[in-house]
Amino acid sequence: MIDALLATLAREADAEISRIMDDARARAAEIIAAAEQQVVLRREQTLEQRTTTARAEHERALATTRAAARAQVLAARGALLDRLFDRLRAELPAVARSAAYRAGLPRQLEHLKTFAGDRSVAVRCNPALAPTLRNVVKTNGRLPIRPDSEIVAGFRLTTADGRLEIDATLENRVERLRPQLALEALAALSA
Repeated sequence: MIDALLATLAREADAEISRIMDDARARAAEIIAAAEQQVVLRREQTLEQRTTTARAEHERALATTRAAARAQVLAARGALLDRLFDRLRAELPAVARSAAYRAGLPRQLEHLKTFAGDRSVAVRCNPALAPTLRNVVKTNGRLPIRPDSEIVAGFRLTTADGRLEIDATLENRVERLRPQLALEALAALSA
């Protein structure tokens, strides 16, 4: 009977050991599965974080490159416009010698004199334009004409008291119209 009791105890102990081992294996499998899920989750989070960081760095680099390229384009346009306006200024004396410009001088001079009212005025002009303006003055009344070699093309009308000066030089017109002319020039180049 002791043998039977010992055999029963051994069977029950083996069954208990088997059950404990099965529970331990199941618990170990759960822990391993949870750990693997944590590893997968951390990998995804790390990958997402690194992707977000890399994307942000890429966007910054792209924005910096675009800004640098835009600055180069703007600098090139600015240099082109500077050369264009330098060339235009160099052509102003030829424009002032043209028949069309000289034909409009009497009307322009009369119009500008109205701004002076009753005050006496004098005209300073490029020396090459002085003979033409003297002829205009002979037909339109007396007006002192003073050659001024600092004026490239055109003239300036000044009151005797110096309170009013009307700049009718071609270089002044070019500067006043520069924004509009620049836009037109760039539009023509784009087309």
